[in-house]
Amino acid sequence: MSVRATRRGERGAVLLIVTVLGLLAMAVWGLAWRATHDAIRVEGFVVQRDARARSVLPALAHGIALLRLGHPPTDPYECIDTVADGAETHACTLVFTSQGSSETWRVDARLATEEEQSELPPMPATFTDQG
Repeated sequence: MSVRATRRGERGAVLLIVTVLGLLAMAVWGLAWRATHDAIRVEGFVVQRDARARSVLPALAHGIALLRLGHPPTDPYECIDTVADGAETHACTLVFTSQGSSETWRVDARLATEEEQSELPPMPATFTDQG
């Protein structure tokens, strides 16, 4: 076997090793990029969930507690509940809709728009029982 054939074989092996290492480096970079992207998305979901837990969920709880005291005057009934969270206040729209019977109600809550804040009444302290 000649020296020239041996060197050519070594060059082929080195090229193969460099190619494999390059592919592995690109795969690790891809995994790191994907993990970072996923972590940023999850953080966004956590921020939204925390904001909803401080605003819309307490308003929904107030609406459900209000249903225990009576029935809304109209079906559907919309009103605004103001939720205080430390230094912030959140205006939330509550929509009460009966579900076929006067004893089954659906309560939806969302952050109120400026238009809803000016048009809808504030949430009453109690409903006068109509049913």
